[in-house]
Amino acid sequence: MELDLRHLRVVCRVFETGSVTKAAAALGVSQPSLTAQLQRIEAAVGGPLFERGRSGVEPTALGKHVLGRARVMLAEMDDLLGSSRRYSDAPRTLRIGSLRTSMFGAWLGRLEDALPEREINTQADVSSAALTDLVAADILDVVMIGRCDDDHAPPCPPGVQERTMVYPEPLVLALPLGHRFAERTDLALSDLADETWICPPAGKEDGDLASLRDACERQGFTPQFRYYNLDSVEIEQLIGVGRGISLCAPTVRDIPGSVILPLVGPRISWRRVLRYRPENTTQAEIDLIHQTFIDTYRAAIADIAELRPWWWHHPDLHPTVIAP
Repeated sequence: MELDLRHLRVVCRVFETGSVTKAAAALGVSQPSLTAQLQRIEAAVGGPLFERGRSGVEPTALGKHVLGRARVMLAEMDDLLGSSRRYSDAPRTLRIGSLRTSMFGAWLGRLEDALPEREINTQADVSSAALTDLVAADILDVVMIGRCDDDHAPPCPPGVQERTMVYPEPLVLALPLGHRFAERTDLALSDLADETWICPPAGKEDGDLASLRDACERQGFTPQFRYYNLDSVEIEQLIGVGRGISLCAPTVRDIPGSVILPLVGPRISWRRVLRYRPENTTQAEIDLIHQTFIDTYRAAIADIAELRPWWWHHPDLHPTVIAP
């Protein structure tokens, strides 16, 4: 087998994540497929590149040699591709990633109207950490994520820039329609010490679970979590049939069999941000992506406000939208 750049990216990604499983998730392939590919790469270079340890994989002496050369070659190729784009008049593909959200279709429509010269490819995921990995690996150009506080959020990788679009975005609570608190106009986190929480859809690398646990423990209790590794639809179904409660973004649509209430007192907030590779996009394009998102976000908030009577009584809990 002859090596090419995608093989070098595989080697670098395994090293950066410290795990074949995490590298596979970042590259959008299955773990068995990536393992087989790594074995073919090792056969081509003449020996094992990684050794498995208790804390993950570590490069062998050969692995360190290949990694050093691979990074130089990939950096040169990225620079070549980025600098060459300015000489091309052909339509360029813009690779956009986004958290799964009911706003995605409307945002994409605005974005395509704003950037008619770009062919837009999209990918959605429930995990901000996974999307960050994809933009770091140059599989996506721009991602829209929601992240918790800096102590727990997935860090912004080297070479990737971040821009805040909404902050703070106070999270709200979804609970079953027959819940004892369903008739309340608001809730404090301290009211929920005896509740069963449904885990956020993202993985532990996103930090949402740890952030919620810390917030609850500051109020004197440890939240009881159930139902791991669910997507948003499954979480909504479980809330609707009375199996637990969950935090949600304020833009969440109405969930059958549930009620959405604000959290007062010590709040839990998100930050909506763009993470992007500056060599693949211009600042003018990032401004347009930013503007189309907040236009979509404002429209979604306006629709939600009309459906939730408590909205106008809690102006201090409204998200703050930041223009480009």
